[in-house]
Amino acid sequence: MSASAGGRARAAIGWIALLALFAWSAAVHHGVGPARQGALPLWYEPRAFLFRNQATAALLDPPALAFAVLGLPALLLAAGAILATDSAIAAALAASCLVATLLFVFYGVVAPFPWQFFGWRGSVAIALVGAAVGFALAAPWLARSWLALRWPARVAVFAPFALATLAFLRNATGTDASLPFAISPWPAVPVFGLEVGALLVAIWLAGAALGVAFVARRGNARPRGLLLGAALGAAASLAVLEAGSAAGLFPFGVSARPLAPLASACVLAILVASRVGVRDSAQLTTRARVLGVGAALVGVPLLAGQAWAWSDYHRTREVRAREIIDALHQYIEREGLYPDELDDLVSAHLLARIPEPAIGFPWLYDGRFRYESYGTSYLLEFPAPRWVQCHYTPAPRSEDLDEDERQELAAAGELGESWSCPSAPPELW
Repeated sequence: MSASAGGRARAAIGWIALLALFAWSAAVHHGVGPARQGALPLWYEPRAFLFRNQATAALLDPPALAFAVLGLPALLLAAGAILATDSAIAAALAASCLVATLLFVFYGVVAPFPWQFFGWRGSVAIALVGAAVGFALAAPWLARSWLALRWPARVAVFAPFALATLAFLRNATGTDASLPFAISPWPAVPVFGLEVGALLVAIWLAGAALGVAFVARRGNARPRGLLLGAALGAAASLAVLEAGSAAGLFPFGVSARPLAPLASACVLAILVASRVGVRDSAQLTTRARVLGVGAALVGVPLLAGQAWAWSDYHRTREVRAREIIDALHQYIEREGLYPDELDDLVSAHLLARIPEPAIGFPWLYDGRFRYESYGTSYLLEFPAPRWVQCHYTPAPRSEDLDEDERQELAAAGELGESWSCPSAPPELW
């Protein structure tokens, strides 16, 4: 058999492994996902058949056994597809199926309530989170293929993914039915898939790229240079994580618990990339470049989207909502009651027009402030990234309160204006 024929046969085996992985992931989805009660499931809905058979149900308890029994075949098939095909697309699809399979096991066996509550929407959210994290994990393979293109082709390939990421992060608040990317009543896909999962992978890849580049300059045959490179890459990843969290870009606070796994994964990646299959420092430099470009392809649109969403939030809460609040204050001082509609502020020449929330792309979302008047009080609301709903209520007017009410509200700390959301996008944990 010629080399080309052998390569085609190997690639065919890899694509067959990928198809088998798709089938396995679908079987796990149907086997552990919650079945609808009182109705025959549709073809795309889970059936929970693994729980109904005594022999298979015994393999799902404890959860560690379920992850081993259902996750290990997915891992082997994914590895076979990636190694045999040597295709970036195959690597991305294989990684996505692997992550989705593990998530199906987690939400089917360990924490079933969210999937039970959301039904098919839960299935879609889990699959999309798996795709987001899986494509991020495959970023080095995708970067290698991307670098082989000319610049016009690079832009054409990257732009749709970058725009989709920006749209998810700016538009998906989970509180407005008109937002097309609110897959579930809570924005699981942009938060867990992009802002947490894919972002952590990008930070990990960036640290690995820095460490491998350092090792390439010092020579990978020197143990000291290898150890220093691993330490440098891990430290850089942790520093980025700390800085992003402190700046409010990330939807989580940093503690020691997530830092250790990230540092360990970064060190392992640097050691493997620096020693396995390396012939010379030039090849190692190429690996560092591929890792760095992969980190940038994932991380740049994520960080841009998060910064943009943070800016949207600030402009909406501190600038545009404040214009309306100030106009409403002038209105009640003049009329004695708040207006029935916000448009009355325009009729009263207090605003030239009613500002709109700076949330999401206007061609995807018809946004507006929601307003309810209660005569001497009101509620002003807008949907915000990472938040269920952001609403404002004004301070009670002293002339509308008797002495007992004033003292009671003062004791409760409720005499001032009230926001349901903080001045910066909130952390989720």
